[in-house]
Amino acid sequence: MDYREALMNLSDQDLKFIYSHLFEKENVNDIHRIELIESIRQEVLTEDYMSHMLTVMPDDEYEVYMRAVNAGHEFIPLPGERMPFTLQFLMMFESKKGLTVPSDLIDEIKTLDFKAIAERRTQVDNEKTFVTGIIFLYGYVHEQHIAQLYETYFGEQLPVEKLDEWIDILGLKRLNDVIMMPAIYEGYDGKETPPYSPNYYYHPATLEELGQFSGPLHHQHTAEMKDLLAFIMTHTTELPEEDRAELMDSAVFLIVASNDANATMEELINMFAKDLTDQEFEMFESLYIKALETTRLWIYGGMTVEEVRESAVEREKIEEEEKEKKVINFDVFRQN
Repeated sequence: MDYREALMNLSDQDLKFIYSHLFEKENVNDIHRIELIESIRQEVLTEDYMSHMLTVMPDDEYEVYMRAVNAGHEFIPLPGERMPFTLQFLMMFESKKGLTVPSDLIDEIKTLDFKAIAERRTQVDNEKTFVTGIIFLYGYVHEQHIAQLYETYFGEQLPVEKLDEWIDILGLKRLNDVIMMPAIYEGYDGKETPPYSPNYYYHPATLEELGQFSGPLHHQHTAEMKDLLAFIMTHTTELPEEDRAELMDSAVFLIVASNDANATMEELINMFAKDLTDQEFEMFESLYIKALETTRLWIYGGMTVEEVRESAVEREKIEEEEKEKKVINFDVFRQN
């Protein structure tokens, strides 16, 4: 089955949906079915389009897809929901037999420079790790800081259009020169954003360290947080698995976003700790304090409570040294 035949098997509604995404033209209803098919076919069977789609395709979908291409399969017997990304970008078509890989598309893909595609895929994966890690580590962050870290990790300046692209893909928000998570943006009280200061932020030493925050288990890699979550898991066995998972996600979020330790503690108590014994509550309180003090908090620019304390002590030390210098300088001035 070639690409044109695969398109012919799609409904008019599917064709119009695909066409509108490819060409972003308005009056798609006025275009004849044959014209839709030929336009889509010509647009997809281009080196730029195929290279781009293979570059941004998720790893698991890419592996399955490339196995099919290399074997020359016409059908892959997988349910349509297994590959929403590839279906969306027309690399396969859903049919009664499975997911269709048009034969002429396979021939065109085999001519591509896969070494260049592999390098670009690695770059895209690293960029995604970079942006998602930053937004989960900081919650809200100045563009200047993003650019500074990008240059540190990638050895080049961050193109503005690249940041804009990731903001759009991840659904982030921009307010002046600050990039925010949507939840923070929606609750923002309208005050002016603070001026940028690199000293405000924790600086992960490597991209790998930043990557600890890029996935769904962000902020759950420390021993203290793991101990708290294990305690919650042990004392919520009566809840359905889905509710327990949601409870632990909520606990992590509350701690990460905490700007009032007592209020956060009260929320966690209301969520699961009301019926704990005195001994269990003391254990919970101890675990909570340890987790709070060792977690990188949004309100402190990704620093921990302990690091903030150390920073304050260091600032006081520097200020005292500056005062002593001024006294010495005045004495010298008086002697002259």
